[in-house]
Amino acid sequence: MNLCVVSTYNGTKEDYLKLYDSFKDDIAKYTDGFEMGFVRDGKVIIVANVTDEEKFYALFEDPRSKEFDAKFNNVDDVYKLEKM
Repeated sequence: MNLCVVSTYNGTKEDYLKLYDSFKDDIAKYTDGFEMGFVRDGKVIIVANVTDEEKFYALFEDPRSKEFDAKFNNVDDVYKLEKM
Protein backbone atom coordinates (compact mmCIF):
# COMPACT_ATOMS: atom_id res chain seq x y z
CA MET A 1 0.00 0.00 0.00
CA ASN A 2 1.30 3.42 -0.94
CA LEU A 3 1.07 6.09 1.73
CA CYS A 4 1.82 9.77 2.06
CA VAL A 5 2.51 11.14 5.54
CA VAL A 6 2.57 14.89 6.11
CA SER A 7 4.07 15.75 9.49
CA THR A 8 3.81 19.23 10.92
CA TYR A 9 5.73 19.98 14.12
CA ASN A 10 7.39 22.77 16.10
CA GLY A 11 11.01 21.88 15.51
CA THR A 12 13.84 21.70 13.02
CA LYS A 13 14.81 19.30 10.26
CA GLU A 14 17.52 17.98 12.59
CA ASP A 15 14.93 17.23 15.29
CA TYR A 16 12.95 15.13 12.83
CA LEU A 17 16.04 13.37 11.50
CA LYS A 18 16.91 12.24 15.04
CA LEU A 19 13.51 10.57 15.25
CA TYR A 20 13.94 9.05 11.78
CA ASP A 21 17.38 7.68 12.70
CA SER A 22 15.84 5.78 15.61
CA PHE A 23 13.34 4.11 13.23
CA LYS A 24 15.18 3.78 9.91
CA ASP A 25 16.00 0.06 10.31
CA ASP A 26 12.36 -0.76 11.11
CA ILE A 27 11.11 1.43 8.28
CA ALA A 28 13.37 -0.49 5.88
CA LYS A 29 11.84 -3.79 7.09
CA TYR A 30 8.24 -2.67 6.59
CA THR A 31 8.55 -0.79 3.28
CA ASP A 32 10.08 -1.42 -0.13
CA GLY A 33 10.20 2.24 -1.05
CA PHE A 34 10.58 5.27 1.20
CA GLU A 35 11.18 8.91 0.27
CA MET A 36 11.30 11.88 2.61
CA GLY A 37 11.31 15.56 1.66
CA PHE A 38 11.45 18.58 3.93
CA VAL A 39 9.21 21.46 2.94
CA ARG A 40 10.75 23.64 5.66
CA ASP A 41 11.67 23.36 9.33
CA GLY A 42 8.56 21.95 10.94
CA LYS A 43 7.10 20.22 7.88
CA VAL A 44 8.10 16.98 6.17
CA ILE A 45 6.37 14.85 3.54
CA ILE A 46 7.01 11.11 3.34
CA VAL A 47 5.92 8.79 0.55
CA ALA A 48 6.27 5.06 1.19
CA ASN A 49 5.24 1.73 -0.27
CA VAL A 50 4.33 -0.14 2.92
CA THR A 51 4.63 -3.92 2.81
CA ASP A 52 3.60 -4.63 6.43
CA GLU A 53 0.91 -2.15 7.43
CA GLU A 54 0.38 -3.45 10.96
CA LYS A 55 4.04 -3.13 11.92
CA PHE A 56 4.48 0.17 10.08
CA TYR A 57 1.45 1.73 11.82
CA ALA A 58 2.76 0.45 15.17
CA LEU A 59 5.74 2.79 14.74
CA PHE A 60 3.34 5.72 15.24
CA GLU A 61 2.38 4.25 18.64
CA ASP A 62 5.96 3.60 19.75
CA PRO A 63 7.00 5.55 22.88
CA ARG A 64 9.71 7.36 20.85
CA SER A 65 7.03 8.65 18.46
CA LYS A 66 4.72 9.63 21.31
CA GLU A 67 7.57 11.50 23.03
CA PHE A 68 8.38 13.37 19.79
CA ASP A 69 4.70 14.18 19.26
CA ALA A 70 4.37 15.62 22.76
CA LYS A 71 7.67 17.51 22.74
CA PHE A 72 7.23 19.09 19.30
CA ASN A 73 3.42 19.20 19.07
CA ASN A 74 3.64 16.92 16.03
CA VAL A 75 0.60 16.09 13.92
CA ASP A 76 0.76 13.34 11.27
CA ASP A 77 -1.77 13.36 8.44
CA VAL A 78 -1.70 10.00 6.64
CA TYR A 79 -3.10 9.48 3.15
CA LYS A 80 -3.49 6.29 1.12
CA LEU A 81 -2.34 6.75 -2.46
CA GLU A 82 -3.60 5.04 -5.57
CA LYS A 83 -1.76 4.96 -8.89
CA MET A 84 -3.88 6.36 -11.68
